[in-house]
Order: sequence, then structure tokens, then C-alpha cells
Amino acid sequence: MPWNEVSVVDSRRLFVHACESSDRSFSALCRDYGISRQTGYTWLGRWRSDGEAGLLDRSRRPHRIARGTSVEIEEALVSLRRQYPAWGVRKLCRVLERQGVSPPPERTANRILRRHGLVDERPSAEGCLRRFERDEPNMLWQVDHKRAIHGSWAARTVPLLVEDDASRYLIALRAQPDKSLAATWATMWDAFGEFGLPDGILTDNDGVFHGRIGPSQLELMLLRLGITPLHGRPYHPQTQGKVEQLNGTLERELLRDGHFGSANELQASFDAFRTRYNYDRPHDALGLEVPATRYRPSSRRRPTKVPQVEYPPGATLRTGNKDGWISWRGKRIKVGVALCGEKVEVRETDDGIDVYYGSHRLLGTTLDECRAVHG
Repeated sequence: MPWNEVSVVDSRRLFVHACESSDRSFSALCRDYGISRQTGYTWLGRWRSDGEAGLLDRSRRPHRIARGTSVEIEEALVSLRRQYPAWGVRKLCRVLERQGVSPPPERTANRILRRHGLVDERPSAEGCLRRFERDEPNMLWQVDHKRAIHGSWAARTVPLLVEDDASRYLIALRAQPDKSLAATWATMWDAFGEFGLPDGILTDNDGVFHGRIGPSQLELMLLRLGITPLHGRPYHPQTQGKVEQLNGTLERELLRDGHFGSANELQASFDAFRTRYNYDRPHDALGLEVPATRYRPSSRRRPTKVPQVEYPPGATLRTGNKDGWISWRGKRIKVGVALCGEKVEVRETDDGIDVYYGSHRLLGTTLDECRAVHG
């Protein structure tokens, strides 16, 4: 009488009753019902201990789950995710550790967040680019303007971001009225006053940062402070991968869903984001440490004003005119309109001449490449 001729539970009931009342051997009864001796002993044992209930199928779920996540830890994880909806589980688990809570494994944490509908299934915006990195803080800062924000206060705002390359510390995040030299330099000057001078600054090729021919006014002021201006390749934003990634983080974690009633309210939100980014938000590239643990201010302190450019005694100097030219031996050399009224040094070489602004070489050219003054 195999199990499939009647209902499974009825077959089990008939089998255990036969065991209790029949004179046939146990092995013979198992053969009659088409089951193994082990199965027979299982159902007979359950019948004797639990009665009819013992003949029902039991859940295969284990009675005890090893290392199960407690309700308190799950609630703490969910609460953090709702507070920081753009952070991944690695960052959230790291924050739990800093709070003295033992976090669940990452796969478990993902399952918990998915069960609560808190997993963003969209692909990550972070690329897999290979990026350079300086060894120490203040060896290089990355500076960039983010896209303009048109707020409800009927005026646009252009955020300026300044990030330290080695530590990812967010030096400055300022809501500027525009991309002008005055607004940009004011933010950078304040940053120099608070954190000191970096060795170099990397920017894109926007007009305020990089002159079309010759240096920009901002570059000249950086050079006078002993800061080397550097620029990414045109149309290759990946050169500034860190600050571009920071732009994306700012967009996802603040601007995408933020509502700001005034420029002051926006700046207050920027200040709060900057504090959270530097002191609370774990960073993958830092082994899930926060940037504040890696950054220290520069030992090169900002002067009270931008110093004048200096040249050695006996240097051959020329002054740029309003059109950005200097004259040399009946020729004119284009040095850039930012050098209007500024003195540059001309040094003769075997092949032609080099033009210096202080100790920084601006360009090298041959006299044949220069234009005649009256040409």
C-alpha cells in the first residue's frame, strides 16, 4: 500500500495503527506500505510522541538560525539607511561599528534593506576608472564648479568645491553667485586662510581657471603664492575623478531631493553636508575611514595678502600691454591678457627665448615664431 494510493497523512495513520495492532513483523509492514524501515521508525516515533499532529508535514525551516540578526540591530540599520538613503551597506555597517554595534554581514544587511524596500536597484553612478592619488594631504587640492542651481529665490547659485586629493577631505563647499574670478578667489582665499596653502591645485579648463592664451589671473595669483596650477585634459573629466565623484555624491545625497527657500538656506545645507562628509560618512577609498582621520592643515600658512612677483637682480624684464603682448628685439610675443601691466622676465636661449613669471616658466619660443612689431 504505497503512500500515493490514499492521502499521505491517511497512509501514515494506517501504517502506525497497523504497527500497533498487527502481528506482522515491522519490516513486512514497511514493505506493505512501500517505505523504508528508517521512514517507518520516524513516523511511528512521531505518532507515539505527538499523536495525530505528529503525522503532519513539518516545516523544513531550522528551529534556530545561527547568528541571526536581532531586532535592535535590524532597526538600527534601517534607521541609518533612512537617514542616509544614498549610502551603501558597507558605509552603514561601518557607522554601526563606530556606534559600538556589531553589524550583520553585508549580504544579510542587503537582504534586510531589500525587505524594507530600501534598496535602490538603479546602477551605481560610480565608474571603474583608475585614478592617481597624492601621498600626503595638501600636496594637491582639486577645485571645481558644479552646475548652476536655480532656486526659488529667483537667482542662480554656482557651488564651488575644494577637495584634498590624498585624504578626500572637503576643504570648502560654497554657494557662489557665479563663476567669476572675484567669487571664486574669495572662496579659495578663505580656504587658504583656514587650512594653509597646498603645493598644487588641479582644475578643469574653465575660463576662470585657465587662460586661452597664457595664464589666467587666478593662475598668476596662485603662482605668486607658490602654488602650482594644474589642469585636466580638455573633455576628460576623469582627470579630476575625485572631485567629479564628490559632485555625484553631493547630487545624490543633497541636491536631488533637496528643497531650499533661499541662498542662505542652501549654504546652511552645504555646511551640514560638508560636516557629515568629513566626519561621519565612511569613504571606500580610505578603507571605510572618514576623511577627517586622514587630513591635517598645511604648514604653509597664508600671507595677509598676495605677494608681488620677484625677479633676481639684473633680470631682463618686459611689461605686458593691454592686448597681452610684450616686445623683444623688434618682435612681439603673446603672453596673455592676464599679464597686462605685469612684468615678466625674458631669458635668451640657444634656440630663442623663454618667458618667466617669477620662477615659473610661461613659454618658450624662437624669434622666427614671433611677430614683427610693425608686422
